[in-house]
Amino acid sequence: MSSRFANRNKRCPNCKIHPNLCFCSLLVKEQNRTPIRIVMHKAERTLTTNTAYFCEKMLADCQIHIRGLQEKPLDIEGSFNQEDYTPLYLFPDEDSKDLTMEFLNELEKPPLLIVPDGSWAQAKKFKRRESSLKNLISVKLPTINKSIYRLRTSPAPGAVCTYEAIAMALGICDDRAIENNMLEVFKVITDRMYYSRKGIVNLDQLSEILKKEGVN
Repeated sequence: MSSRFANRNKRCPNCKIHPNLCFCSLLVKEQNRTPIRIVMHKAERTLTTNTAYFCEKMLADCQIHIRGLQEKPLDIEGSFNQEDYTPLYLFPDEDSKDLTMEFLNELEKPPLLIVPDGSWAQAKKFKRRESSLKNLISVKLPTINKSIYRLRTSPAPGAVCTYEAIAMALGICDDRAIENNMLEVFKVITDRMYYSRKGIVNLDQLSEILKKEGVN
């Protein structure tokens, strides 16, 4: 077993993990019909626990916009044609509506999902502090889901990370095949990242650990 700090300069530049545990071959873009625009807090850019980064790797129509940069104000409106979509804010605030097919069928135009990415406290402030987000309809996942993400503590029962929320939302807006594939890949990502932080960089050794856990 080796220290993850000792291996920090040996990470794959794309998936950000030790080359022995590289999962780049799994990061194949899904052709999502519903565009995704992620509003990422600037502090998230350098965190190895961030999951929104992998959404951009997994989805053909997904963009990350950084919030909090003085030299570059947030510009969500400029990232899509507003005449073509109904932008929806994916976050369970007090006025959020359930993201269901019944709700989507009532929209005049196809949905586009705008997703905040940061700590729970940061994400709650995004809509209130950004003029381009204030008037958006908020939506939430209609069921309580269990997160498989190991690297951060869930802020509330049923709360999921950004990647999982986007996958589950696309399962409703697009189809379940995209959701299932994204979550299958995420199992690999989260397991390998979790154990690499514990110094496990041997794939055979990791496989044995996961077998004992009953994961594989």
